[in-house]
Amino acid sequence: MAHHRHHHRRRRHNPFGMSGTLVKDVAFNVAGLAGANFGASFLGQSGWLDVAATAAAALAVSWAGKAVAGAPASEELLKGGILAALIKAIKQTGIAVPGLGLYQPNYFSAPTSSDAYGRATAPTIMLPAAAPGGKGMGYGPGGRFRSRFITRF
Repeated sequence: MAHHRHHHRRRRHNPFGMSGTLVKDVAFNVAGLAGANFGASFLGQSGWLDVAATAAAALAVSWAGKAVAGAPASEELLKGGILAALIKAIKQTGIAVPGLGLYQPNYFSAPTSSDAYGRATAPTIMLPAAAPGGKGMGYGPGGRFRSRFITRF
């Protein structure tokens, strides 16, 4: 009986289904978002003028990307820049943006002997009241317990 050789083909698996072009496009989107925000920060605007400055910076980043990396990269850069402008526009309208929820910035007073503003207060020492007749409850002369650290009188 003849021996049959079976050639097993190994298939390359891609468990997440992400192609190299997807990763590259996401990188260009992030670069467009960061570039638009960075470009708009030079103008120092606020409010709706900042939204317009971000949109203009997105166009500038897209134009520069077309010159450097080509038309497909330019389109992805523009998508990221438009996203940056949309995020700023949503924040400007006051619509709730997912974030820290009901968090309000406030002072946290650490459990020390200071107030909420960091000012030190006088320490309070809680000692038991002295017994009448000079006899203490604790260590020392007249006390119920004797310590080896206190000398005899």
